[in-house]
Amino acid sequence: MRTGIFAGLAFAAVVLDTAFAPEIELFGARPDLMVLVVVYGSLLVGGRAAIVAGFLMGVASDADIPTYLGLNALALSVTGLATERVWNHLVRASLLVQCAVIFAATMLHDVIYYLGYYRNHLDLFGRFIIRYSIPGAIYTAVLGVLIFAVAKLLGAREVSGGTLG
Repeated sequence: MRTGIFAGLAFAAVVLDTAFAPEIELFGARPDLMVLVVVYGSLLVGGRAAIVAGFLMGVASDADIPTYLGLNALALSVTGLATERVWNHLVRASLLVQCAVIFAATMLHDVIYYLGYYRNHLDLFGRFIIRYSIPGAIYTAVLGVLIFAVAKLLGAREVSGGTLG
């Protein structure tokens, strides 16, 4: 059941990240919905499913830029692996911890992706990280806080601090 819901969320994240995220942009910063799905997917269904979903979402989102096909898949897969490892050592019920994990996961994804994207122009890479990636990671973490609050209200223990079962 959880895997089916996770697959649906992954599909929705790809569509919404392409169509909806530009509409809710604030000062050039966009939330990264695919990273949110990978982060919470690694918490809910485990690292393997998050890595596979991250890879598939990345390939789907990279389809419009064939030159960089697989770069987003790599970045999301590594993000899924890293967050799965991190969740095993942290207190999941802490709002601050979840915000920090989401922020760090978004930054990890962006550093991997844009280091490959701007590989020949590291000055542009640095400017992009400062101007867009850090505000985007903050925005994504704030959106994660809202997900945390809704999960807590709905009693989703896996997200709001319960144990995986």
